[in-house]
Amino acid sequence: MAEKKVTLNEMIAQIREWHTEALNMRNDGWTQQAFKDRLEFLHARMTAVVESINPPQTAPTENNNDKE
Repeated sequence: MAEKKVTLNEMIAQIREWHTEALNMRNDGWTQQAFKDRLEFLHARMTAVVESINPPQTAPTENNNDKE
């Protein structure tokens, strides 16, 4: 059986739902923390993915020839 592909809009909706539940005061602390943990895990993974395709720029180094 083929796996269902998730659309970008479905992903964003899921992330928004997790965010809402992480902040929902009706949830107990354990439930809120579980949603926060999901978001933090996702953030770490996405940061690594984005950095792999867009490596951070290094700061320009000072040119020693310009010094007198």
